Amino acid sequence: MKKNRFIIIGLGSIGLILLKTLSRDYELLCIDKDGASVDKAREIREDIKVIVGDATSRLVLEEAGVNDSDGVIITTTDEKVNIEVARILHENFEPRRVIAIAISEEGIETLQIYGAEVENIFMASAVGIVNRLTEKTKTTHEIGIGRNEIMEVEVHPNSRLANKPIGLLAPIKWRIGIIYRDDNIIIPRTNVVLKPRDRVVILGEPNILKTVAEILTFSFERFPLEYGSVALTYLTGAEDEKFFEELGYIISSFPVEKNIFVCSRKAAERKDEIERLCDTYHIKERVLKESILPILSAIGETAKEIKDEQALIVISKKAAIDTSRISFFSSRKRNFLYSLVDIGSCPVFILSGTHPYEKILLPCLAGTDLDRIIETGIEVSSTINGSLSALTVEPSRYIATEEDHTNYKEIKKRISSLTAMYKTSIEVITKKGNPIKVTNLVQKEYNLMVINRGGQRRGLLSLLSPDVVWNIIKDARITTLITPPVEGAL
Repeated sequence: MKKNRFIIIGLGSIGLILLKTLSRDYELLCIDKDGASVDKAREIREDIKVIVGDATSRLVLEEAGVNDSDGVIITTTDEKVNIEVARILHENFEPRRVIAIAISEEGIETLQIYGAEVENIFMASAVGIVNRLTEKTKTTHEIGIGRNEIMEVEVHPNSRLANKPIGLLAPIKWRIGIIYRDDNIIIPRTNVVLKPRDRVVILGEPNILKTVAEILTFSFERFPLEYGSVALTYLTGAEDEKFFEELGYIISSFPVEKNIFVCSRKAAERKDEIERLCDTYHIKERVLKESILPILSAIGETAKEIKDEQALIVISKKAAIDTSRISFFSSRKRNFLYSLVDIGSCPVFILSGTHPYEKILLPCLAGTDLDRIIETGIEVSSTINGSLSALTVEPSRYIATEEDHTNYKEIKKRISSLTAMYKTSIEVITKKGNPIKVTNLVQKEYNLMVINRGGQRRGLLSLLSPDVVWNIIKDARITTLITPPVEGAL
């Protein structure tokens, strides 16, 4: 069997670790100007081929046989060198794949322009690059409309979705079609656990499938691209500079490609001021759209226009929840908010001006999607480097039922399990009392709360039994991120 052949440019720390990590099933050729580094490389693997030379030279790259290789890995710590090599490869060769290390945001953008898959040097590791090399994804052009809306993906052992029941994956805007395990065909039901090396056929929007495929094929965290690529912000016209400052913080922190502002008539009258505020807080790639429709209809219409590519919906606290209303109208506000999450099928940010999100609170209460809350919290915290705290509320030993105590124990066990699974640090806070009052008291020490949309109670039940999640969101004084519910269909 023919071995995969890769060219490694740069034999610094990452390059040398790659040599130790990569299987000997790979045929490797290394390029470096430093003879001492070459000697170290040969001590690690005697079977490698080496060129002592400058990889920014087209002649050296020709000698290496770039077009005959399965890929080029650029691992030097000099970003200018990496960009120059990527440029030469892009303009003069036809490499099947280029993986490159970047240092700055500008470097990442430039390398991507030259067609490279980019690893940020501050998060890059040899393991991450190996994961990229060993990922296995196929697209299907023979059926459907041929836009990569159907893909076959092999689950990588390091994927954060491996060894999890399908019911916990919460597929939104994508679906699992079928699973191939060894020589068996497995129908994707909620209790089926995805195993490493399973071949999974996934279907959905091409841009979203690309992100889902990366999540499945290696350990990948890029909230909120699994939902879409557009940030959708509704403006009533009453938003102040603090709102745009926080919005700019969100846009600069999370990878969205486009910003659409749905403006009420009042907001449209402030168009010049809004444009100025967007420039001030570096909100680029934006479109302002006026709508005379009510908020839900305006957002729903816009979502259709962009083919449900919304990754986030952003709205001010005042627009989302008017706490000055008397309690009789509370159910209408709750239904409005839940409908907003449902229409968007994506996370909803309710801004209260409490950025940066240095401390993130995860209320882990009965009736919420615990996995969704914690996983979203982990993804957000990994992006903005914030700390995580999971809040649990112990039932009263006197009035709580046996079921309440069982649920509480299960919540504690699940938090522990997820913390171990993701190898992350989550502080667990345990309180006693009313979960609504406890959460609203604890949140004062935090900047962001991540919570899952609660179930809607209707009729008499809504009057007799309070919706805990709704009351927590309604009374929150910090920015709240609401995750969408898991869709029933898989």
